[in-house]
Amino acid sequence: MHLRFLALAALGMGSQPAAHAQAPTPPARTYSVKADLIPMLTGGYQLGLEKVWGPAGRQALVITPQFYRGNVQALTSELVEGSSNRVRGYGLAIQHRLYLTKQAKLLEGFYFSYGPHYQHFEMQFQALSWEPEVAPSGLTYYQYRSRGQQETIDRYGAAAVLGGQLFLPDLPIFLDVFTGLGLRKSSSRSTLSGNRYASSMSDYGASGFYFPIGFRVGVAW
Repeated sequence: MHLRFLALAALGMGSQPAAHAQAPTPPARTYSVKADLIPMLTGGYQLGLEKVWGPAGRQALVITPQFYRGNVQALTSELVEGSSNRVRGYGLAIQHRLYLTKQAKLLEGFYFSYGPHYQHFEMQFQALSWEPEVAPSGLTYYQYRSRGQQETIDRYGAAAVLGGQLFLPDLPIFLDVFTGLGLRKSSSRSTLSGNRYASSMSDYGASGFYFPIGFRVGVAW
């Protein structure tokens, strides 16, 4: 009887570490969605979708659809005839992200990211121009006055950035900050000659080198 009791007690004590070792662990987060706050200042909405892969989860694919709608701001452009400038557009950026250090959490730490992007803008503005007018008598004549104009811009480019992504304590919410170097080429078609939206590297029709910066807030699952 005593031997049976001792055997059961030993078996119970031996099973405790095993049960403790098999305690469920929270699932690793491998997906995230993030919104870039800086483009919102100029009517841009960029929502990044990220998926990590690999044995250590140190590589990721980030796909960022872009949408633009609203008034053009002096922050990016030299406004044509006041506040009547408006932008509509869309775009897509694809980046391969490499996390530089192994972290306890996936989707966290310093990273290097690179990839291409495409953007399409339709700019609406008022400007003076000569256009044919039809008089009540039926005669056609040219008049120089302010009219509604449009410029269509297509832009291709690529960028490489360094950044860091950090989760808030005990939450699936994170901050993502980055900066880097990019190169892009734009082409435009307008109802008037010239490109009116290339006044600075942050303008819609600018070509050449630029310095991308971002401040994103996201959630992972």
